[in-house]
Amino acid sequence: MKIGFDANPMVGDMGGVGWHSYHLLRTMMAQQGEIDFVAYARPGAVRPDSVSAWTGVERLGWVNSSRWGMGKRGASDQLDLYHGTNFKMHTVGRYGGVVTIHDLWLDRHPEYSKKMLGQWPSSFKTRQTAIRARKTITVSEFSARELIELYGLKREHIRVIPNGVSEDFSPRRDDQAMAELRKRIGLTAEHYILFIGGADPRKNHQIFLEAAEKVRKKLGPRMVVLVGSPIHPFGSYEETARRRSLTEKVLCPGRLPMRDLQLLYSSTDLFVFPSLYEGFGMPVLEAMACGAPVLTSDSTALAEVAGDAAVLVDPQDARALGEAMVRALEDEPLRADLKVKGFARAKQFPWEQVAAKTVALYRELCEGKS
Repeated sequence: MKIGFDANPMVGDMGGVGWHSYHLLRTMMAQQGEIDFVAYARPGAVRPDSVSAWTGVERLGWVNSSRWGMGKRGASDQLDLYHGTNFKMHTVGRYGGVVTIHDLWLDRHPEYSKKMLGQWPSSFKTRQTAIRARKTITVSEFSARELIELYGLKREHIRVIPNGVSEDFSPRRDDQAMAELRKRIGLTAEHYILFIGGADPRKNHQIFLEAAEKVRKKLGPRMVVLVGSPIHPFGSYEETARRRSLTEKVLCPGRLPMRDLQLLYSSTDLFVFPSLYEGFGMPVLEAMACGAPVLTSDSTALAEVAGDAAVLVDPQDARALGEAMVRALEDEPLRADLKVKGFARAKQFPWEQVAAKTVALYRELCEGKS
């Protein structure tokens, strides 16, 4: 079996979709010795150096092709199936193609679209792609319901395959490395609350900081560390911190590499992820895998992913969010319970399971069983 794979999200500055594609492809190659893969990336995109060390890399072809040249690649490269990993399906194989649609945030909230013509043209194209695909993969039951409601897909056309948690995320207690990180980012307080996501409005840093302001005295000397891109057209970390009189309490180190995140997750008093909309919410499981107690939203896919291993709260209620933060910080039996349940929850999402389910779908389609 020969599978084409959209590797564009894997090159450059990888976000959540990039890491999804990276871990999925790496794990499938390690598991499936009889499958050949062709990874397609835009002209000039360089294959990540780490790919060279993958198990089975000799079965991976790396092809640079323009968007306009992709249409014929499925036939010329004799693909059996093509997998569009990031909302688009640029070509097809002998048995068509599948597309992964991670969430429908901008379809649900087009007011946040930065596109010149608005979100409608992109939403239309994505819907047409989903309809054209042999199957549409998504990462949660919540996102499946969104595809049904907003795109009119039938449930049998959708395959839910949840994300995994990288083995890189595990408790890391390294005093020297943590001291160096503290110095580098300016983290002077011994204790801190961690927020990751950037100033994107759906990550909800504004209500998070409003909640922190309401319970400021109960937070004591703890700092609030906001990781991720600090500036967005719809707001910024520092501006919101100033408005809430929290400038001296808030630290904004920008985007950080995985090793730094692992240290911060492992040492934080509380990880808060009050996102307004998530198709999955990988940071929740990453934090759990590192032993952090987690507080997250009771809506979209986050409650589904967190299960009973996190404190759940209405992300639009600043007062409730603040009270939940204080409870999670002060209730030691609760914190201990969250850590134990968090470890167990994260173990339920291995990338090996994601890869096996994805390959099973490839086989179904190529063998005419679905």
